[in-house]
Amino acid sequence: MEYFVEPERKIPVVNDVDVLVCGGGFAGVAAAVAAARNGASVMLIERYGFLGGLATGALVITTPPLNNGINLEIARRLVEWQSYAPDWAKDDALESEFIDSGDNLLPYDPEATKYEFVRMLLEEQVEILFHTYIADTLCTDGHIDGVMIENKAGRSAVRAKFIIDATGDADVAAQAGAPVRTVERPITMMFNMADVDSERALEHLGKWTGLKKFMREAIAKGEIDFDLGVDADFGAPGIFAADLIHKGQLNIWGGMLYSNQSLDPAQRTRAEIVTRDHAFRMAGFLKKNLPGFENARLEQMSTEVGIRATRNLEGELSPSKRDVVRGAFSDTVARPYLGKDLAVPYRSLLPKKVENLLVVGRCISAEDDIMGRLRLIPVCSATGEAAGVAAAMATAQGVSARAIDVEQLQAQLAAQGVEL
Repeated sequence: MEYFVEPERKIPVVNDVDVLVCGGGFAGVAAAVAAARNGASVMLIERYGFLGGLATGALVITTPPLNNGINLEIARRLVEWQSYAPDWAKDDALESEFIDSGDNLLPYDPEATKYEFVRMLLEEQVEILFHTYIADTLCTDGHIDGVMIENKAGRSAVRAKFIIDATGDADVAAQAGAPVRTVERPITMMFNMADVDSERALEHLGKWTGLKKFMREAIAKGEIDFDLGVDADFGAPGIFAADLIHKGQLNIWGGMLYSNQSLDPAQRTRAEIVTRDHAFRMAGFLKKNLPGFENARLEQMSTEVGIRATRNLEGELSPSKRDVVRGAFSDTVARPYLGKDLAVPYRSLLPKKVENLLVVGRCISAEDDIMGRLRLIPVCSATGEAAGVAAAMATAQGVSARAIDVEQLQAQLAAQGVEL
């Protein structure tokens, strides 16, 4: 392989903050808000021009109930726009029932979420920098002094006392030399169709899960050229949620799901091209062949393909499903209710070898048998909130992430409405 050698140059430092949050998904937003509310100066960097991460950009627009801590605040804000839990929006008495609900998936509107997330950050004086990539970290002896960023202005740096990695891919942790492991998961291209006559479609399908059978039969007959991918049973296309915030609106996965190398730009490019092609073919086929879809239209496609996992942190603790369900951790900092109580320990956010970094969201440290649950939206927000409070504490006290008084952290989370 040939190489270019970059000439040495001085990189301007464009900001100096207490806490730098890398990534603006549910986890990053919660982290930034929590850190700012606890007295830290905060900057959030995001590669797109909006917030929400895969939840908005990849149309992962259904979630188990957002019913604890900052999740509940997000839910209440979206309910005010009638953009989440529509039944609750119509009847305030349903709020208590919602808080105690299990893991039934509820829809939310991605555009309202993008808007409300920006409002949340601006209310707390969080500095936002969109259209910016994390290029590298400046890490010396296990301490990150700053983060290199790239955008239209070129290369620059942000100095921060504390970093929260909310990239979803553990990018900052990997760049800083913290142990991570690469994982492979299927990917999905989500899209929404609107103006569907749901009643007529259900007369033909029986129930929405019947779409899988309908599409499989069409593929078997050669009526549509649609590659199901490596895992046909898991990869079959189908309705993820029907009659979302608006009647006649369907959230659909396109079916091109396969074990992939999502950290490989060439592989990821191919996935974007192929899954988008399949989504268009599927939308057109449904419109022509399924009763109730005659007047339907492809309303929206994902900004990017949906990635379930790329890297996971190898943190101070990697709990199993049994550990998380039992919840017998002395350092529990998040307890999302997904049909049953799940507990996430502080040590799952805590990387080895790097002192002023916490990792949140889908790439926290845990065993494979529970990561399918821990990557869900309520867990991402809850881990972000915990990390934001911890980062503000560490900055104010001048200590490392590892030296945080966990009981003090838990007490502060409880004071903010987090039930542990």
